[in-house]
Amino acid sequence: ILGTSHTRTYVKEHSIVDPEEKKMELYSTNITLTNLVSVDERLVYRPHPDNPEVTVLTQEAIITVKGVSLSSYLEGMMALRMSANARKGWDAIEWIIQNSERENVPLCELY
Repeated sequence: ILGTSHTRTYVKEHSIVDPEEKKMELYSTNITLTNLVSVDERLVYRPHPDNPEVTVLTQEAIITVKGVSLSSYLEGMMALRMSANARKGWDAIEWIIQNSERENVPLCELY
C-alpha cells in the first residue's frame, strides 16, 4: 500500500495485567516505517459492568500517514485493517482463557 519493499514491520508492545480488576491493557506503536506512518494503539479488556461473565474490549488508535498523497484514504484503510485484526487478538485471548481453565492454570501465570 505504501510503495515500500518492506515485508516485515516491527511493533513495540507494552502490556499491563491487573488481576484484581480483571483488566488487561495493551499499548502498541510501530517502530518501522515511522517516516511513512505512525500507529499508536490501545486495547483494554475488562469485565462488563453489569455482567462480569462478559468481557468488554475497547480499541483506540491514532493513525497518521506522512508524505503520501491520499493520506486520509490510507489512514481509513489502515483503521479498517486494524479493526479486523482486533478480532484475531480477541480470539487469542479467548484461547488463552479456555486453555488456562482446562489446565487449571491461573491466567496471570500465562503472562
